[in-house]
Amino acid sequence: MTTWIRRSACALAWVLVLCATRAQSWTAGQYEWLARFNQERERAGAPPFRLVPVLAQLAQQEAEEMARGARRSPSTQAISERLRRVGYSARDWRHYVLRSEMVPEAALVALKARVDGRFKDLGIGIADAADGRTLYVFLFGWHQGDYFASATARLADRARIEAEMLARVNDARRREGLRPVALSPLLDRVAQEHAEDMLARSYFGHMTPEGWGPSERARAGGYRSGVSENLVEQRFSAEEALDAWMGSPGHRRNILDPGCREMGMGLAVGAGYEAAPGGYRVIWVQSCGSGDDGAETRRLSP
Repeated sequence: MTTWIRRSACALAWVLVLCATRAQSWTAGQYEWLARFNQERERAGAPPFRLVPVLAQLAQQEAEEMARGARRSPSTQAISERLRRVGYSARDWRHYVLRSEMVPEAALVALKARVDGRFKDLGIGIADAADGRTLYVFLFGWHQGDYFASATARLADRARIEAEMLARVNDARRREGLRPVALSPLLDRVAQEHAEDMLARSYFGHMTPEGWGPSERARAGGYRSGVSENLVEQRFSAEEALDAWMGSPGHRRNILDPGCREMGMGLAVGAGYEAAPGGYRVIWVQSCGSGDDGAETRRLSP
């Protein structure tokens, strides 16, 4: 087993460089396993694994428990609870136990079949049992932050998303025989400020914690006419957000209001990998106004 997993000096040096920034006391055995896995991942065109301290902690805990005589690995529910307790926000996870008497190549084939490229985090536990066997526990994680980053990547182009939303709104209005709306930079700013405020202060609603509603916020931002407002969260495209609104009578009424002449859009996306679980949010705000006060607008071709 030791001979099989030992990589060349170059491969091991590459892993050491990769993990040096973490300042963790990983063992040579863990580095060797990581080098082996990442060599296979590279062949498959998948991103490399990264050693994650909390996953290593759980994997090592399990390896030691089994080495002391535990007959079984923890249940799925128990592992999920352990992940929750250490603060690892798992979108999904995989777990595998290898004993030193198992055929290494067969074990690697099984691991590759169970773990696809979405899983980037890895914890490795290694413990020697009293009967002379070595137990290896591998805990693979697909972090919620990685999922969220992938799901929201296309929202980074704000201008494209806004143009798409305007086009879709105007298509819906034309089907109802209504004239198109224009995009208002002022309503854009009002909607964006509300989206970012909800994200920053962890609330969701038309009223701010101070009790300011859509029209009060719009007037404070310089828009003198009253506005209607649509909100939705956890939608990952303009199409999904608009479909949610059109499926709700009140939101649909705002979009198809004959008196609506201009609109603004706000979009706030939560933090990345290190965010707390509640930070993985996508918040959409749509403000509709009559434009009677002569506020600046710019018309885009839908």
